[in-house]
Amino acid sequence: MRVLFIETFYGGSHKTFADQYAEASRNEIHLITLPPRFWKWRQAGSAMRLSQLIPPKADTLFDVVIAGGMLDLAHLKVLRPDLPPVLLYLHENQFDYPLGPGEKIDFRYGLVDVMNILASDKAAFNSSYNRNSLMTECGKLFKRLPDAIPSDVPAKLEEKSTVLYPGIAPMTGTQDRNARRQERKIPLVIWNHRHEHDKNPEAAFDALIRLARRSVRFELAILGENFSNEPEAFNRARRHLSKQIVFDGYPERIRYNEWLYKGSVVISTAMQENFGLSVIEAAAAGCWPLMPRRLAYPEVMPQWVSGACFWDDGPSLDAKLEKVLRLSDSERRKLTSPLSSWMKTYEWTVRAPLIDDVLERLS
Repeated sequence: MRVLFIETFYGGSHKTFADQYAEASRNEIHLITLPPRFWKWRQAGSAMRLSQLIPPKADTLFDVVIAGGMLDLAHLKVLRPDLPPVLLYLHENQFDYPLGPGEKIDFRYGLVDVMNILASDKAAFNSSYNRNSLMTECGKLFKRLPDAIPSDVPAKLEEKSTVLYPGIAPMTGTQDRNARRQERKIPLVIWNHRHEHDKNPEAAFDALIRLARRSVRFELAILGENFSNEPEAFNRARRHLSKQIVFDGYPERIRYNEWLYKGSVVISTAMQENFGLSVIEAAAAGCWPLMPRRLAYPEVMPQWVSGACFWDDGPSLDAKLEKVLRLSDSERRKLTSPLSSWMKTYEWTVRAPLIDDVLERLS
């Protein structure tokens, strides 16, 4: 089957999803992408450019389309009525995305998400948490509209949507995997998220600074995509944790995997997370994850880790982080080994066929 994959924000987890699914799918995937910048312009106006990039007579070239959610699908379908059936894939929704400094709530972008789902033939969310968030916030917004309120939209959103978890590539780095069997005298903390405000780096680094002042021993690897305008928390961490930081950058994939294999603990303090790809990858490599309970993480983790993995506030994070850092390396491995094995349920060999099946039914 021939699949047209449209991704207007081809970077970070969006790029990883597109590339790895294309490689793992049993179908022939043709990618059309735009650079990962100006997200508001992507959602508001990318349909015009996409209509020029999509080859003529698309319905004869492709059997089905999968499109990332950062576009205006209704406008694209008007401009290109020759598109075959479309599966919309939502990595996030604009109703619950945390506002950056100086930003104000603009419900128009959330309404574009709603219109995209209505314009699609099927919509897939990367978690039930993401799906429920959009449904809840959409319902609240509709109650505030002045008039001409459509009565059947929530039911149509429910009917058209499903949940399809993304996958992870099988972890590589055999040489380093063997190396981690050696005893680590100093545990390594991994922070492997985008250097942006919604990942809330302040909370993670403040917790580590407090532990360092209490003479808790650890090393720190700061990974993840960074940008020219990163939060001040990173400079503060570089000042106060200079003795602990052993890596600070955005390495290529093989080197990134090697750092994950060296890791002992991975921390998330995100304000918004609809799946948690970076934490899933780190846990698959053998890191023990510490995550906020309030996001999608409880859904994507096995129930038997909940007591030790999830934190509820600052003191809870400090206590659980200190506890796992003070364990011996062998004690930590007894925790991480079963979880690492369980994470194979998210490998693309398992997840890609499920997406393929949905696309086949659409075509």
